[in-house]
Amino acid sequence: MFLQKYWLGLAALLIIIGTVPLSSLQSETGETDAESPRTEAEKMILSEKYYEAILALEPLLRNKTKSQAQEKALWLAHQLAKKWEPMIQKGYWLSETEAEEKYWHQLKAESTPRLNVLVGGDFWARAMYYFGYDYGFLQRLIDEYPNTPKRPLAEYYLIQKGAVVPGYDAETIQAYHAYIEKYENTGRAEVYMAYRDLAHIHHGIWAALTFSDESSAGMWDGFGYDGDYSSKDPEKEKATAAAHKVEALKYYARFHINPHGLRDNYDYEVYGFKDKTGYELLKKNAIFGWQFILYGC
Repeated sequence: MFLQKYWLGLAALLIIIGTVPLSSLQSETGETDAESPRTEAEKMILSEKYYEAILALEPLLRNKTKSQAQEKALWLAHQLAKKWEPMIQKGYWLSETEAEEKYWHQLKAESTPRLNVLVGGDFWARAMYYFGYDYGFLQRLIDEYPNTPKRPLAEYYLIQKGAVVPGYDAETIQAYHAYIEKYENTGRAEVYMAYRDLAHIHHGIWAALTFSDESSAGMWDGFGYDGDYSSKDPEKEKATAAAHKVEALKYYARFHINPHGLRDNYDYEVYGFKDKTGYELLKKNAIFGWQFILYGC
């Protein structure tokens, strides 16, 4: 009698009890499946196998379904690429034997097609004579996840896309100004880094115009210097140089009061200026600065 009276309620209860563990298991399994590529990647990081770590993320990176796990994977892949790319470059450029050079060249050639698929574009970019990581994972991150918390950071680094030598054309300078205008009120470290980059670019242009002999001005054509800031009129060129010096000093000053502990990280000692900064050298009109637009910041 009892069972007849309450059989519907008991049946419903048994169904609920039976399905809760199953749904929990499915949820846990889903999380495990999403995290396993990241776990594998992190294991390889400890052995400095950065390329292999990127490949471990491939299931997430190639998944057509957007997810938080994929967003995290794109950011991790960017960091791994930043660690792996210098190893390739160093191995290639510092090879002492033909066999070593062949090894690094082959490794780069074999990895490129696969990496291009993962970034959705070109992994390598040409910056003068230097081939570097083109920040494709960052670009894909903000393209596919426009509201990612990493967007402000990504936008800063994508101004130059990992180029060794900063663009000193009007478009690049304008891109820095746009970035600063957008994020200046946030006080982000990248805003101060943009100040530093602008200071270096203006410093470099000032030096190239002011010390044309010392800066081997005749080399500019070979390195892409298009003469936008040079002139056959000495007085006009002098005025242009002075204007760039004013801009450089302004942005150096903004950078050097940063609250993030950032330092002007250029290796001035290599050029005979120990314990100096670009700010100090420019104030003293030191014969220095064209290196910024020739060798990078």
